[in-house]
Amino acid sequence: MMLHLDREAPLQHQIYDQLKHAILSRRIKGGTRLPSSRALADRHGVSRNTVLIVYEQLLAEGYLETRPGAGTFIGRSMPELKESGAQYPEPRSARPVRLSRYSERLSGLDVSTLNRGTGLRYSFNYGSVSAADFPADIWRRLLLREIRRRAGKPYLYENPQGLPELRAALADYLHRGRWIDARPEQILIVNGSQQAIDLALRVLVDPNSAVVVEEPCYSGARLACEAMGARLLPVPVDADGLDPALLPPVETGVRLAYVTPSHQFPTGGVMPAARRLALLDWATRAGTYILEDDYDSEYRYEGRPVEPLQALDRAGQVIYSGTVSKVLAPGLRLGYMVLPPDLVQPFLRAKQLTDRHTASLEQAVFAHLIRDGHFERHLRRTRRRNQRRRDALLAALTTAFGTEVEIAGAKAGLHLVVRFRGISATLAASVAEAAAQHSVGITAAEVRAGGDGASFVMGYAGLDEADIRQGVALLREVVQSFHRRSQRGRGGRLSKPVP
Repeated sequence: MMLHLDREAPLQHQIYDQLKHAILSRRIKGGTRLPSSRALADRHGVSRNTVLIVYEQLLAEGYLETRPGAGTFIGRSMPELKESGAQYPEPRSARPVRLSRYSERLSGLDVSTLNRGTGLRYSFNYGSVSAADFPADIWRRLLLREIRRRAGKPYLYENPQGLPELRAALADYLHRGRWIDARPEQILIVNGSQQAIDLALRVLVDPNSAVVVEEPCYSGARLACEAMGARLLPVPVDADGLDPALLPPVETGVRLAYVTPSHQFPTGGVMPAARRLALLDWATRAGTYILEDDYDSEYRYEGRPVEPLQALDRAGQVIYSGTVSKVLAPGLRLGYMVLPPDLVQPFLRAKQLTDRHTASLEQAVFAHLIRDGHFERHLRRTRRRNQRRRDALLAALTTAFGTEVEIAGAKAGLHLVVRFRGISATLAASVAEAAAQHSVGITAAEVRAGGDGASFVMGYAGLDEADIRQGVALLREVVQSFHRRSQRGRGGRLSKPVP
């Protein structure tokens, strides 16, 4: 038996790979006696220990067998592989991959839009937050304190519902900050709002079930619904968010309604009390659960944060979802749900099968952050900083574009919707691509029907005020070039922006 050793890769790996390949490809038949470890080592000029290690590994995996006083042989069961139709994997032409219906639906969806980190110098990515805002020193101190507390204790599986101390701390915080009266037993800790959406669909929605979504809608929710095979019923939004008058009849059998009432995504509309009450009344009569995604409600710059739907719910129809992705950092993957009592166990079972539980160290540190008062102080500080960033963006856009720009959604959250009147909506993607060439990241948004202006979502939480101004100055160059192109195409004159 000859082996071809090039002495570049580890010899042990080469001998193992070549012997295994020879056995599986039937170049060495079952029952064949192998050379002794000493003979094979001498033949190829390698250490006997190297050969012994290979033989022992192949014996452990069942490729070889030993016979007392006779030596080492290819396992006698190996020929049965050929009779059963099993083959050693060889290069072959591509063959169809059999996927589940869920995976087939997913393959037709562009989920890459959920990861919007552009890497551009002036990225107005609405999912970004400032690294400078993260309370790194406090988080580090609390993390070390938790690690010391657990010293000598094993890191075991935790409660799938979430650490009791975090759920208790969140119940207190939600009561103070969001007027939500929830018991710790109703709270489920999840890996961000995206998992909350996924769990709601798994628990409540079957393929072809009717699901109400806002139009336009957060793409992560819409894509998750489509992947589940739900039948989407889009309901238009306006400056006040979703319009309950346009909801489907209660007889439709809607299983779930996904809404962002405190700061509609992406338009930025805030749903007034009358619409909230009408939505709750419809859900109660229809027997429909509402998934309330309260993704950035902590940031409101005119008055107090708006009361969530869950705080108004008396019939147990609202599933509330919150996250720390906008207030701390998206990389922490920490979120929470407040569930109606009769849904706690169904969601808990689904969560446990999905990932057992959310990472416990981060949960423990977040609980300390809330209980020690750091979290709400952090919110007050970042609210002031983000208001200054918002004001800088508003001022820069108004100065650069004057009456050519229309801005919406500025009262709350961490992004604006910006519409350029002189550019066709069909050119929005092209404008975003051209802006990227100038190191400016903006996201095209389908927030208006027709061709009355290209619209974009522009986040500001990840940039400082100087970068915001510089980014808008560069964006002005791009937008003006498209203005000129549009005006030439219509033979008209360009209205001059404010200098």
